[in-house]
Amino acid sequence: AVWNQLANLHGHTGDPKLAFDYYAKAIELDPTESVYYHNFGTTVYLFRKDAMEHYGITELQVFEKALDLYAKAMQHDPTNFLLAADVAQTYYGIRPLRTDDALRSWTNALSLAQTEIDREGVYIHFARIKLLAGRFDEARAHLNAVTNEAHAVLKDRVAKSLEQHMHDAQNTNAPPAESPPSDAATPANKD
Repeated sequence: AVWNQLANLHGHTGDPKLAFDYYAKAIELDPTESVYYHNFGTTVYLFRKDAMEHYGITELQVFEKALDLYAKAMQHDPTNFLLAADVAQTYYGIRPLRTDDALRSWTNALSLAQTEIDREGVYIHFARIKLLAGRFDEARAHLNAVTNEAHAVLKDRVAKSLEQHMHDAQNTNAPPAESPPSDAATPANKD
């Protein structure tokens, strides 16, 4: 736990490369603690350039490393909705977008959601991914399933983006750009 906390400290305010080493040490001492893998994966994802330099790997390999760490976290805590959502959000950073993998990951998160607010949050992510894949009618259907006021601002933002993408596709007959909306969330470290 101390190595994990030191890693968290360096991930937030210090040297992320030390955080990588400290998370590895925490995992070495307790390879069954899901939160260590989760935090490590999140830090690798957020500090991609540092991870590339530290491990001598490409950006795509950094994403694979983060996803591998998340997969290990999920093995030890398979019902953790917040972890599943962080895994799914990782796909927003990968280019080109892995639509099917992202949708499978969000489907897993949906199966773990305990509240209607969480489920509707996942519907918004389904809409985003399908919008980026040019599956506009499906994206609209997911947005229509969101009724909770807690999601009203984000739903409106994604709906406007959907309308713009549909308009652009009709006027140019070009496939939609596969980049996330500017408000795409990134995973956050867990203490």
